[in-house]
Amino acid sequence: MKKFFTGRRNMIRIVLPVLLLVLISIAADVNAKKSRHHRLQELHGSNTQLSVTDDGTLPLPTVKPGDEYVQESDVDVEDNGGDDDDDENDDDDDGDESDEEGEESAEVLEKQNPCLVHYCGRGEECAALGGVARCICVRKCGPAKRRVCGTDGRLYDNRCELHKSGCLSGVNIEIDHSLKCFIPSASKAKNVRILPKAADNAIELETKSKETKTCGSPQYEIMKDNLLLINHAKLMYQKSWNNGKEYMVSALFRYLDLDGNGFLQQDELQKITKQDKLNDMSDVCVMSDMIRFEDMDKDGRLGLNEFYAAFSKLYSLSVVTLEKALEINRISAKVGDNVEIRCDVSGNPPPPIVWKRYSADLTTLGDEDVRVFSDGSLYLTKIQLVHAGNYTCRALRNSEVTQTHVLTVHTLPEVKVTPRIQSRRPGEKTSMFCHVIGEPFPEVVWLKNEERLKLDMVHKYRVVGNGTELSIDNIDYADTGAYMCQASNTGGVTRDISSLIVQEILTPTAPKEERRFFAFHDWGVSVYEPTACRLYHQIQSTDIIPGTQEYVCGDKGVNCSWGQAINVANRYVYVSQPLKDRVLVISKIQMVVVDVVITDKYPVALHYVAHLDQVWVLNWRSVYDDGVKTIQVIRDASQKRKHHTVHPEPIDGQFDLVRDLFIPTAQDLSHWFKYGYVSHANQRGLYKLDLANMRYIRSIDLSPYNCVPRTLQFSSLYGFVIIECEEPGTGHATGQVILDYLTDTVVNKKTTIRGSPLVSPDSRIVVSIDKAFDGVTLVVQQVLESGLKFSFDVKTTLMISDIAFYPSRTTHGYDIYASAADKEDILFLNLSNGKVEMITGVGKAMLQSLTQWGNPNRPIAASGIFGHYMVTPADEALFVINGETRTVNCEIGGLIHPRLVTWVTMQLQ
Repeated sequence: MKKFFTGRRNMIRIVLPVLLLVLISIAADVNAKKSRHHRLQELHGSNTQLSVTDDGTLPLPTVKPGDEYVQESDVDVEDNGGDDDDDENDDDDDGDESDEEGEESAEVLEKQNPCLVHYCGRGEECAALGGVARCICVRKCGPAKRRVCGTDGRLYDNRCELHKSGCLSGVNIEIDHSLKCFIPSASKAKNVRILPKAADNAIELETKSKETKTCGSPQYEIMKDNLLLINHAKLMYQKSWNNGKEYMVSALFRYLDLDGNGFLQQDELQKITKQDKLNDMSDVCVMSDMIRFEDMDKDGRLGLNEFYAAFSKLYSLSVVTLEKALEINRISAKVGDNVEIRCDVSGNPPPPIVWKRYSADLTTLGDEDVRVFSDGSLYLTKIQLVHAGNYTCRALRNSEVTQTHVLTVHTLPEVKVTPRIQSRRPGEKTSMFCHVIGEPFPEVVWLKNEERLKLDMVHKYRVVGNGTELSIDNIDYADTGAYMCQASNTGGVTRDISSLIVQEILTPTAPKEERRFFAFHDWGVSVYEPTACRLYHQIQSTDIIPGTQEYVCGDKGVNCSWGQAINVANRYVYVSQPLKDRVLVISKIQMVVVDVVITDKYPVALHYVAHLDQVWVLNWRSVYDDGVKTIQVIRDASQKRKHHTVHPEPIDGQFDLVRDLFIPTAQDLSHWFKYGYVSHANQRGLYKLDLANMRYIRSIDLSPYNCVPRTLQFSSLYGFVIIECEEPGTGHATGQVILDYLTDTVVNKKTTIRGSPLVSPDSRIVVSIDKAFDGVTLVVQQVLESGLKFSFDVKTTLMISDIAFYPSRTTHGYDIYASAADKEDILFLNLSNGKVEMITGVGKAMLQSLTQWGNPNRPIAASGIFGHYMVTPADEALFVINGETRTVNCEIGGLIHPRLVTWVTMQLQ
């Protein structure tokens, strides 16, 4: 018996310390697990105020991979809500105690707290009921607020509350690290602290009743703090965080402004509170209290300025303001004006201002006509039509408050009439023609002796189209007078006069000017008058150039080879001779070669820049059209002097890298383009060329659009540059890219619009020629302030060789005539209504294999405004087309392979 008690005492002496060590280890493990709680700074509903870093920014939560969010400054261990008696007897673990004391201690521990040897799961605690250890749901969690999201979509004060809720509901609830419950719109349940319901364990639960309080300034500041934290969590979840306090406040304002009118009203704040369940941001304050605290002008609502001011108190925001009425500012200016535009975005302190156009920073533009001053104003010098469009300004560090300035540029209308004077007998009829240009397009009316015509006299007067033609029937003596075509727009009023004299004996009236054309063919140059198709002069290929010992083309039997011919200031005709490495200058009056300009090898393309009086020459340097070309400039091109060429500044120290040169052509609106573009072989980009200084100013990267420029056209209206693109290497067409001429920013890419673009002389229409093996598609687009708008397209089996714009008879715009490469036809297309007609019997075109230097086998050239005729070559003849009647006026034979046609105007009086 003694041995039995002795063995029992020895067993107790061994087991008891081991048991106590196990219990201590379990408790330490539980506490260790509790030290890794998720605690976001977005303390939804918390009364703890947000701390702000020294630089005024919001501290962001620290994320540990595979772990919960932990607030770095908080290492407290959360109370699990267990009994305080659990650790009272820890001191009884002493191996040196007597056997009797150990036995008594073990019995006392088991009787007093049987939970010491009973383990419970998460959300549970042990309760000794009737001396028996039982696991019940946690009755009370500690006050620590390390907020966590549950997989049930609820927000909990801490992990203890989360597991406690899972225990009470019988559902396993885990921590949701996606933070969805922080997003008010995504949360389907109220984000409130979860209180347990009455359980079957008969233990009474504690509840707190919410005391009714008044929203004071401290509580209101805490509510604003929590509101901003919720919005921050939302932005983080949506990945739209812009790392700026101003951005977060402005984003919150836009979210709360349900009707988008720029003001927060009480019903909006109440609706958003109910919609996003924001009641628990404060115990006493509600969202509508913001109007009570922040409505400075006492209008019962909050504007953006007041909203910014509210949060600037907490976070030292740079308050940026802009009145709602000033968000869009419309400005009108005339061509040639100097305009200063001030930005109405203000702040405290005054912020630096950024000006942009199509996302391009105007400060870095480097254009002397577009300058941003230190006070934040934008100054535009000598405004042109290309300056029209939208300019935006904003604070440097706040992109949300932006003002848009819509600049409209207008011109004084230009009016031209023909004939200037005419004589008619009584009973006859006559017509007067008017052509008007201007932006915006003017209103056109006809007057007689400064009084508006009575157009209700239908048997007397008839106005065609939009005032393009005035017809007078059954003339009598009372019709004698000065007939005026008047055009008016915001730029002003302009008139031009056509005089009519009615008398029995007609007074001879000779025309003051006459159109003639130069035709370049294999055996020289011929000059004709189109009405009677009379030959005025001829330069033979074997003629000696005056002042030299050189032939025009060569000795007898040597054909001429012509590159391109252009009219220079209506004084000279410049024509390139690629095989002779020179450009000939032919006088319009003398009709002889007056100068020879030596160039690099194989000069082909010629471009005249009227306002700089320059001729730009593109030298192929080979018989092939590849990317080893050079550029030269002939200055003072219209002056009577000996001319020479100069090279513009090279790119990367090399002259021979050019694939093509794009120089703007003269247009009706008389816009002076300052820049051209240069492309390099197989490069997806352009180099911008300062024409006056003959140097490159910047490069334009088109690689994001996979665009190697093939052709390029300019529109003086709204400053668009239309580029036809192809793939590098393959040369496959990839559509069109639209650039802003002022900033070189890509405005649009049209992958569905293919073909070479051509811009009408009035810059209002773009026609793209999309050639395929089975025919051609003509795509017509309108040039609008917003970009290019598709009008219609025309598909034809005619293989189009060339296109000419011809003044419309029904509008003040243009129509087109297209020559055929393989048929004896010319296509007419009315660009206003899409009507198509055919002119037949214009002879067989020259074979495509006989063409040279990239020229079409059948070019077509129009004679300009009030010019009635067009000329198109056939294989061995010239056909003169009457554009008004759309018939063949005459055929001029006896020419071998006429290749080029250039029109000039001769002043007869």
